[in-house]
Amino acid sequence: MSKQYWLGVDGGGTHCRVRLYDEQQQVVGEAVSGSGNLRLGVDQVFAHIITASLQVVRSAGLPDDTLAQVSVGMGMAGACQPQQQAEVAAYSHPFRAVSLLTDAHTACLGAFCGQPGAILILGTGSCGLYFDGQHFHSIGGWGFPISDGGSGAMLGLRLIQQSLLAFDGMQPVTELSQRLLEQLGGHPVDAVAWMDQARPRDYAALAPLVWQAYEAGDALADSLVTQHLDDVRLLLRRLQQLGAGRCALMGGLAARTSAHLSAEFGHFLVDPQQDALYGAMLLARDGVELQGGLCT
Repeated sequence: MSKQYWLGVDGGGTHCRVRLYDEQQQVVGEAVSGSGNLRLGVDQVFAHIITASLQVVRSAGLPDDTLAQVSVGMGMAGACQPQQQAEVAAYSHPFRAVSLLTDAHTACLGAFCGQPGAILILGTGSCGLYFDGQHFHSIGGWGFPISDGGSGAMLGLRLIQQSLLAFDGMQPVTELSQRLLEQLGGHPVDAVAWMDQARPRDYAALAPLVWQAYEAGDALADSLVTQHLDDVRLLLRRLQQLGAGRCALMGGLAARTSAHLSAEFGHFLVDPQQDALYGAMLLARDGVELQGGLCT
């Protein structure tokens, strides 16, 4: 009987990571390839995954046809679009089987090794996800600027809004509001030009200014951090209402945010046990049993 392998894939806009596990769930190897954004086309994404997979297989001294023994779990950004799901399901690939979820789903599976628990991602965007052991329940994550409270992009947007109010004399001018306008060009007209080209990640790149000013005692930063924490509280309480008994904060704002909320939420906030690649491996291993309810 041929040996089985499981491949976890974590696909993002810049690159995708793959990790190969053997039957004992021991890591055979890892590799990184090009973008894992399915919006660029299924052909391109699978080409990147196959390239990285072959790199791992060859590094381990295994033949290329080992891919036929590999079941793949893909955690890809934006993969809940029905068209993308259908394209992946119909794609002719060299693997034994392929299962697809979003990267948030596989991160949640990895955080608690497939057991019940919730994650709250606080990065450029934000999204809450609770796995009850059979089904996923999601909150937020509809996209910036209409959603994504508690995210870096929202923190950056509010910084710009309040700085413009200060410029117009409707809010006190602070060192932070002045620094923000200087960074965008020095005048609201420059901020408008910046806005016309800005992406969510550009707004999120302004978030460190807020935290730095907060530590220096800036009044505007203090109000922005207070609002950010209120947004996160709202998300955490909803996850609790859904039945989550524990939650792992993830993303670039997780550590700073957790430091302010750990006393309030106590044992509800925990560290993740494993990463999204491990969660993708669990999807590959248990995909047939799990897929009935993963995207509900």
